[in-house]
This record gives sequence, C-alpha cells and structure tokens, in this order.
Amino acid sequence: MTATAHTYLLDRPGGSFTRADLPLAAPGPGEILLRTRRVSVCQSDVVIHKVGLPRIKAWPAIILHEASCTVEAVGEGVTRFAPGDLVGLGCDIPCGDRACIYCGDHGTGDWTCCPRTQATGHEFPGFARSHAILPKWFVDLGPIYRFPAGTSPDEACHLEPLACGLEGMTRVNHCIANRVVVLIGAGSQSTYALQCCQAMGARRIILVNRGVERMERVLRDFGDQRVVGVRWDGNVVAAVFAHCKPFNEPHFVMMNAPCREGYELAVRLMGYGTVLDAHAGVKGAGGKPRIAHEVDLNNQVHYQLQCYQATHGSSWHGIRLAGDLIAQGKLPRLGLMTGPSERFHPDQMLAAIQRASTPDSLKVIIDWD
Repeated sequence: MTATAHTYLLDRPGGSFTRADLPLAAPGPGEILLRTRRVSVCQSDVVIHKVGLPRIKAWPAIILHEASCTVEAVGEGVTRFAPGDLVGLGCDIPCGDRACIYCGDHGTGDWTCCPRTQATGHEFPGFARSHAILPKWFVDLGPIYRFPAGTSPDEACHLEPLACGLEGMTRVNHCIANRVVVLIGAGSQSTYALQCCQAMGARRIILVNRGVERMERVLRDFGDQRVVGVRWDGNVVAAVFAHCKPFNEPHFVMMNAPCREGYELAVRLMGYGTVLDAHAGVKGAGGKPRIAHEVDLNNQVHYQLQCYQATHGSSWHGIRLAGDLIAQGKLPRLGLMTGPSERFHPDQMLAAIQRASTPDSLKVIIDWD
C-alpha cells in the first residue's frame, strides 16, 4: 500500500497548484481507501480557480469532484465494497451527522436541503489527489456507486455531472419521453442532457447556443434525427417555437447557461404545461445575485400548468439513475465528450482547468493512470 497521497493544492483563487506528498494511513474501521483513476473538470472548478467560492473557507484547497476511483483497501466491518471495485462518487454529500433529518441514517437523503450540507471539493477535500480515505459516515450514507466489472474509468467519472442533470429531468414525471425538450447552452451539461433525452425517448431536442463552434461539435458528435440547433439571437424564441410544431411550445426547458440572460430566455419559452428546470445557477466570488421574475400564479401556474423548478447538485436518486445508464451502456457516445486535447496528466492541473474554460471544450479529463 502506498504511504503517501500525491496531492495538488491550489494556493488561492487565481493561483497555482503545488504538489505535496502527504502521509496516508491504512483505512480504519468502516473506512475505505480509494485510488483516483480519473477526474473530470466541472465548470464549478473553473469558477473556483478563477475567483474562489464562499463555501471554501481555507486555502490552500483540494478541489475537483467528478471522480472515478478504484477501492484499494477496506477497513474492518466494510462489506459493501471490496478491493478492486471501480466506483464513482457524487459531489453533494451528507453533513456527517448520523442523526440529521436530511443526511442521517433515517434521513430523507435530501442533502442539498441540509443547512450544513457538504460538497466534495468544497467543505470536503476534493480529488486533486492520488488517494483518499473516506470516513465511515461517507461509506455508510454517501453517494458511492459501484460499477460492474469491465466499466471504463473514463465513463465512470461522468457519474456526478450526469446525476445532477437527471435530478432535474426526472423530478416531474413524464416530461421527457415523447416530449419536446429545449436545452439552453451547448456546454457539458446540455450535452449530458441531450444524451439522456435520447436514451429516455424524447420526441425532439432543441439545442440553443450563442457560439457556433461548440454547437456544431455537439450536433456533429451527438445529434440524430431528433436533434436541431438554434442560434441564440434576436429571433431565438420564434425559431424555437417553430421547431416545436405540431406543438405550440416546448414541454421541458433546461437552462444550462450560467448567466442572467439564460434565465430571461428560459421564461420566455414557457407555454402550456411547460416544465422549466433552472439547472445552471449564477454565482461568483461575491455569492449569488438576485434575478427577479414575475409569475402570474393564476393564469400561468394554475391555468397553464407551468412548473418552475431547479436542481443544483444530486442525491442518491440521480446517482443511481446516472450509474445505471452508464453501466447498461445506454450512453454509448460519452467518450466523444473528451477529445485528444482535453486529456491531461495530474502534473498539468492548471493547464487542464484552463482548457476547460475555452469556448470549444466539453469535458476535460485528468488521467491518474
């Protein structure tokens, strides 16, 4: 067993990474030791590197959270996992209080509702490190999905971002299958959602984006006869409605562009029975700005049956759905999200995050093997 964990510490927002070889003990009772295989870079990681995040209270910090790992060793009493298992982890995790009504042994599992919720790469150390020991409460209660033998670590590291999107796509029953879906933004979350919509039987998928380069990449690599691209310009609303025919408006709108304009566009696309999932939040070093919108509770919500919801993060529900889609081979084009220029070695941590921030990038992967 290795005696050290190769850990990459980000010294400050906008700063640099320094490798430190930190001591690593054997797992104690109820704990598991993980060896990192792949980590994909989330846009939250890009924001953290650029400007920080209020939830990170101490620097230097260990960031990155979209990880697939191999179980290296298990502590006394662990029966769910065994050395050699390939696992993926969720970012949102229990607070650690076994009596918590949200996170505990008899809790609801709605971790993001807990006022003391934690997130990997925020309050809990992330996976910019070669090894990690998960404490007993994480092993017992946390979102750890064990993949069947033969699953690629490349695919497994997509578990967490897929789960976040699936939380929103399945919160309201029957809003995807045989329905018209609009995805605002052509980044990684919309690309995940597009593949999930295809697997879930959507009738039509309308991808809206400002930039041409990334939209063309997504349409080329992931499109089929159900997928159309619409430029985000002054005619975008009319163009989207035209592609909804024979329906008058979309059934499901997923806002994946982390900007005020994305929210303003999303509500303009609401029609009869439309579900809006505000998936991409707007945040920065100063926190979360207020974006106001007026809703007619009687004529829109009651008589038009409009549904306004949001998802940030994931619970066991989304983790299981995402894991099953990957394990059952229902997302066969996941590998196309990472091109040759989007794969990096851990020693290239800063370059990986910089590549993830470029306009044409979809999903950067850091390969620890």
